[in-house]
Amino acid sequence: MRELRASVGGLATRVWLPVPPPRAVLVVRTPYGAAGHAAEARGWTAHGIGLVVQDVRGRHESPGAFVPYAEEHGTDGPDLLGWVRSWADAPVVLMGTSYGAYAALATAVRAPVEGVVVAVPALGLGETARTRGGVLQLASRLGWWLAHDVRRPWAEVVTARRRDAERAAAVAALDCPLLAIGGTDDYFAHDVVDLWSAWGGPARLVLGPWDHGLAGAARARRILGWLDAVLDGRPPRGATLVDRSGGRHEGAPPMAEVRLAARPGVSWCASLAVRRPDGSTREIAHGAAFGSRLTLGPVLLAPAERTALELRVTADDFPRYARSPHPPGPVPDHHLELSP
Repeated sequence: MRELRASVGGLATRVWLPVPPPRAVLVVRTPYGAAGHAAEARGWTAHGIGLVVQDVRGRHESPGAFVPYAEEHGTDGPDLLGWVRSWADAPVVLMGTSYGAYAALATAVRAPVEGVVVAVPALGLGETARTRGGVLQLASRLGWWLAHDVRRPWAEVVTARRRDAERAAAVAALDCPLLAIGGTDDYFAHDVVDLWSAWGGPARLVLGPWDHGLAGAARARRILGWLDAVLDGRPPRGATLVDRSGGRHEGAPPMAEVRLAARPGVSWCASLAVRRPDGSTREIAHGAAFGSRLTLGPVLLAPAERTALELRVTADDFPRYARSPHPPGPVPDHHLELSP
């Protein structure tokens, strides 16, 4: 394996290449530290795949100011792709996890690539800040902002809006293959399903009982299998769902929603759980919304679990979600919908 360092557009970039010319090159832009990808690079290069990782502007070894979800719309991503193509005679695939998935997508809509791989994608300032029903995801957002010492004003976070329709239209115009990996225990489970559904080219979804860390998801093995198929001209399509017992199922994941007889302007929270034989429960989905439609997201259920569900609707799920500014009153009539 050969390891190189470069400055591309002034940003710190690390390159790991197999000794023979690579049969493909994975390109990552990340705020979490390019140097930390060295062990991963050894695995990719052992399979004849090159890895290029760049610290986004203002993070780790790259100069400037880190402005989450703003800088990635500039030229940094396309400039990095152009630099890789200047020396790599191989297909180039964008790859990213969490915020890095957003960086990959922001580049893909501006410059052609041979494929995109995203895992637990955090798809925008508004998408990570608020649920589909408009309620602030307080604990997860505040924790991320503090953990990474982000200086962007908090007021911009709480006023950000979701751009689901705009993103769907943008990715529908892409015709390159996609691999999307997500977990039902992840805050952004619904987003990864929506991205896969809207993608214009051949798209493959892998969804299982994993959280944002994707422990146990065998992510590298899944990416390698997908990449081999793409390079062979057989880009995979459809969805593989992995349940908690390790069983595999094909087809779109069931989605859970709660319909409420709710007053406008009042937020409600819901938690969906499965009762275990010993009487304890395991939460499988949650959500919050202003209004009468409360999206919980994708759920993976064994047949017996469909008759052992418990739905809890409350006015408050603090600190997971911000509290409503209005008095909620009694819990409104509600019912759960699972589809398909």
